[in-house]
Amino acid sequence: MASPQGTIEVTKSNFVEKSNDFIKHLPNASFIAIDEEMTGISLPPNEVTPLSKEDSPAHRYSALKRVPERYSIIQLGISLFEQKSVTETAERDAASFIVRRYKFTMFPGADPNLSREITMHPSAMHFLRENNMSFDTWVQDGIPFCTKFNAQKVVERFLERHQRRIKAAPIMSPNNSQRLVLSRDADKQFHARCITRLREWLDAPLPTPAPTQEGVSLLLPRCNSFLRRSLYEAIQRDYPYLVVETENEQIRVWRLTDDERANRNQRLLEEDFNKYLTESVGVYRIFLALTKACRGEPIKNDLENAILAENATVATADFVPTAESPISKIPLVVHNGLMDLLFLMSHFHSPILPGDWVECKDLIHSYFPVIYDTKVLSTQYCAESPSRSHLQAVYEDTLESYPEWQLKNSDEEAEQQAHDAAFDAYMTGVSFCGLTYTIHNQCEVLPTSSNARFKLWEVSEKLEYPRWLFGRNKLHFHLSPFTIDLETHCDPLGRRISALSTFRVSNINRDITTRDILDCVRGLTDSNQRAIHVDLFWVNDTVFLVGARITSLQQSEDQSEEIFRESGKVLRCALEGRFCNGETIELLVPPARPEKTNSIWNLWGLLGSNDSPLSERPAKRRRTE
Repeated sequence: MASPQGTIEVTKSNFVEKSNDFIKHLPNASFIAIDEEMTGISLPPNEVTPLSKEDSPAHRYSALKRVPERYSIIQLGISLFEQKSVTETAERDAASFIVRRYKFTMFPGADPNLSREITMHPSAMHFLRENNMSFDTWVQDGIPFCTKFNAQKVVERFLERHQRRIKAAPIMSPNNSQRLVLSRDADKQFHARCITRLREWLDAPLPTPAPTQEGVSLLLPRCNSFLRRSLYEAIQRDYPYLVVETENEQIRVWRLTDDERANRNQRLLEEDFNKYLTESVGVYRIFLALTKACRGEPIKNDLENAILAENATVATADFVPTAESPISKIPLVVHNGLMDLLFLMSHFHSPILPGDWVECKDLIHSYFPVIYDTKVLSTQYCAESPSRSHLQAVYEDTLESYPEWQLKNSDEEAEQQAHDAAFDAYMTGVSFCGLTYTIHNQCEVLPTSSNARFKLWEVSEKLEYPRWLFGRNKLHFHLSPFTIDLETHCDPLGRRISALSTFRVSNINRDITTRDILDCVRGLTDSNQRAIHVDLFWVNDTVFLVGARITSLQQSEDQSEEIFRESGKVLRCALEGRFCNGETIELLVPPARPEKTNSIWNLWGLLGSNDSPLSERPAKRRRTE
């Protein structure tokens, strides 16, 4: 996989140029991988209560949403993977990619109406500092960001200024009843002197040639805002052909020919365009381009055109929608990416996330119709789940399986490390490519024709096999047996187990060990003599979950349901034979959503770490197969 430019560092000083480069290459991407670094990913201890590992995503959501509503994105890493060629072999399809890596450093802008406050968690800051985060760049040259609503307001003002400028409309047009009336003699005398000076200047002949391409100007004496407004009104009323502007508490008056006016308007337009993108809209531009590519949507209106246009001339031209032709949706790839997606929603959609979990899932799905989570692919859809599933481990395993995908220009790779958002996004994309080919090959899914190329990222969202074979639109849910499903309103159990055959065993003796449980369920088979494999999940020292797990990844939904039901009956009989001294055995039912909860959990795993605080682990091993 070639990365021709290395990581493209994008800051406020080069934002317009580099964001144009990103928008230019975005439509050619086969898939897009993202990663983020944040100012915090867990709430302070005094604001949290212990969680139950049986909690469903809906149960935890009211506490979970408070994290992205409170903290901010520092870095947004995006890698565009563009497939260039495919060479088919007997074993697998070997893909060649051009990868473009972008790192957008984000810092709230100065406008309090567009920005959000920065809240920093000390442990997050220490973590990022240890991983060479440049806080000087973040504060001094970070790119601002805003929500969709605020971006639209900024663009509307920009377009209105442009229209007013080209029509030579006065900036202030008060009617007679609103005009200022000077009462102090000193103010009246100052006003009269300025108007007299202006008339003398207008009566004088123009210099030939003009000193600049933008005509000649007169700078009136410095005065307060009250007097400046009085002068504005008088000049605009009596000399509407003049251009009036404020400059360092003074008024500058311009005399322009038609050509000079056009040159000046073009300069101001370009400056205004660059300023509103750099100082106000900022990274929302990237979010808009990203979501439109993921949704397969063209530019729809003047506002979107003004944000995504490559220059000021295109931004202000009359927008003509193109004939709508089908555009392929580009999949978004994350690793353990629930928090990344929630942060995107809180930064670019609304700072307050929906109060209902189903509404939140629908919101994410509306922006990103096709998502793949490499944490889910590696732990639930590969024939053998890895012992380590954090990002760097999955990436290293992928390179061992596909050494030809090692990053070209390896000198640069030697300088990269995990927890840099751009390189983490790159590792996520490489892992996704390797995992999809591994799953494709292990399931022996044949191409539709002898010369067809297997490319998961070109599969229609309507087809089912990317869902049951690769887990389309399913997200990993941290420290839980559940998996988040963005395509349905309920969230199933993950790790290839089902509520049809998963049991909650409680009130067990604290002396019971993992080995005791595994001995109890070892060697079980169904009526077709298929071995029943199990997944074990410790909730605490007296409660565990155990479920029958399907190891074949080629079962249809109906076949899987039948297998789960039969395996559940066999598994329950085995459990009842072993735990018959007051223990409770029941099918796992997600707990009802509480009216109010403050539960939260450590989220360091979302930055790629596979470690969890000892205080959150039961005394026994959490999971053994």
